[in-house]
Amino acid sequence: MLTLASKLKRDDGVRGPRASNPASDSTRRVSVRDKLLVKEVAELEANLPCTCKVNFPDPNKLHYFQLTVIPDEGYYQGGKFQFEIEVPDAYNMV
Repeated sequence: MLTLASKLKRDDGVRGPRASNPASDSTRRVSVRDKLLVKEVAELEANLPCTCKVNFPDPNKLHYFQLTVIPDEGYYQGGKFQFEIEVPDAYNMV
């Protein structure tokens, strides 16, 4: 399975070694996570049923969002369930 992280590592090898800078490495890791989340959040929002809603308190932080579920049938009908979701920095790497 090809992941974005392995592709970025392979592309870096083709371009040559970059300067060793720990700050740029952590920024790169976060940007990989955010690149993946952009695609996956769009897919999530497109496939959510009408009883679920996603809210991003800070649109610049895709790794933190809130999911609200309001069932319209069954035992939990009329209930409101809120979840806070935070995606870790190591998402899709570990």
